[in-house]
Amino acid sequence: MEQTLAALPERTRLAFEMKRFGGYKLREISAELDVSIVRAAQLVNEAMAACQAALDEAAPRN
Repeated sequence: MEQTLAALPERTRLAFEMKRFGGYKLREISAELDVSIVRAAQLVNEAMAACQAALDEAAPRN
């Protein structure tokens, strides 16, 4: 998972870390990163999708 997060664009990674680890609200992330609230949500969702894809790839196949 660390590799997945490290591979994300910086702003995407920051938005994700602020939301998931820092407990920031989307409006706080948008203000900190100087983006719209909609864009902050998109950044968090992009990071979540990358994390889910990494987990899916790592899952054992039957």
